[in-house]
Amino acid sequence: MGHIFFIMWISWAWKWTLIKNLKALNLENLLIPLSYKTRNIRENEINWVDRYFISKESFFSQVQNWEFLEYAKVHDLDFYWTKFEDIVDKWINLWKIVLKEIDIIWLKKLKINHPELDLKYTTIFLDIPIEILNQRIEKRWVFMSDSEFENRLNSAKNEIFESKNLCDFIIDASKNETEVLNDVLSIIKPKNYS
Repeated sequence: MGHIFFIMWISWAWKWTLIKNLKALNLENLLIPLSYKTRNIRENEINWVDRYFISKESFFSQVQNWEFLEYAKVHDLDFYWTKFEDIVDKWINLWKIVLKEIDIIWLKKLKINHPELDLKYTTIFLDIPIEILNQRIEKRWVFMSDSEFENRLNSAKNEIFESKNLCDFIIDASKNETEVLNDVLSIIKPKNYS
């Protein structure tokens, strides 16, 4: 049997840098399935390569068919989700190691709704100190409103608090990207999940 590594983060913990670096290693049996999104494609993104972009109508149809392991409306804008079959049916039942981002709220729901998966996943949280979070937000989002800034900051504080109780591993993502990559590899590589 395979194993899932769910990775969680607070905004600006450079999760996508970590995932890009993991993909570049081409580790045997490690799969990083794409997420589905309803937002518009950004300039540097490619549909079916970076993520699956579909309409909100298609998303709601799939919700009615119970096709998702998790989904969320992010920052009250667009929906992001993971299909159950992409993780469980296609990969861990085929003896693969899967790395997948998940929201902390859905980790809690997963524990309630799918207790049969409890031994099939490990959780990793990318944490950064609040002062570094502030610096990264200010550097990237010059035109963010005060209310949006406060909303994101409060969300991050809540995620940090909850991660202490829910996650198996907490990684300091304020380190440089090589150190963060090595911390994650030390968790996922030496294990023999069966």
